Amino acid sequence: MTKGSRRAVGYHEDLCELVFVSGTMASPTALRLLALSALLLLCAPTTSASATPRQLVDSIKRATQQGQALQAPAQSITIINGPLIVIGQGPFPKIIVGFTEMITELTTSIAEAQGAERLSGADTTAVADAVRDMVRVHQALLNILIGKAGLFNTVPFIGQPVAEVLRQYEGVIDAYLFQLTDLASSEAASKTISGQQMSLDGTTTIAINAYSGLGLKLWQQ
Repeated sequence: MTKGSRRAVGYHEDLCELVFVSGTMASPTALRLLALSALLLLCAPTTSASATPRQLVDSIKRATQQGQALQAPAQSITIINGPLIVIGQGPFPKIIVGFTEMITELTTSIAEAQGAERLSGADTTAVADAVRDMVRVHQALLNILIGKAGLFNTVPFIGQPVAEVLRQYEGVIDAYLFQLTDLASSEAASKTISGQQMSLDGTTTIAINAYSGLGLKLWQQ
C-alpha cells in the first residue's frame, strides 16, 4: 500500500462527514477531492455487501467498454462538426455525456468497493490485468481527443466543457485506482496498478491542458 493511496482513501472516508467541498481549489489533489465530493450522495448506510473480486473486475471492464465506445465519436470530430457543440449537436455532446456516465459508473464502483477484503493472489492478478486493459483503452481515447484539440485553436467555446468533464474524470479515476492499489495483496500488482494510474494521469493532464488552452490561444493571437 502506498502512502498516497492510503491518504486518498482516508479523504474519501472523511468526506462522508462533510457537507460541501469548495470548487475553487486548483491543485491536482484539490481537484481530486472535489471529484470525490460527488460521493457524498453515496455515503448513506446501505444494505448491499462490499464488492467481490469478480465484481471488481466486472466494474473495471465496464469502464473499459465505456471508454471503447467513445473512441468512434472522438474519431469522427472534424473542424465542421466540432463547433456544433454550441447547439448541442455533433460528436462533442455525445463524448461529454459518455464521460459523465463513466464518472457515475466509477463513483458507484468506489462506493461498492468500500470495505472490500484485500484480494488474493489470483484475484489481484485479475484486477491488475483488467486495470492495464482499461488504461490502454482510456489512453487511446484521450490521445484521440488530444489530437483533435488542435483543430479548434480559434473556437474557444469547445474547450471549457470538454476540459471540465475531463477534470471530473481525472479525480474519480484517480480515486478508483488508488483504492484498487490498496486492495492488491502483492507488491508487484500494487506497483502495476499504481504505475498504470500514473501513466493515465499524465495522459489525462495533457488532454485537460489541450482543451483548457483553446480559449487562451485565441486571446493571445
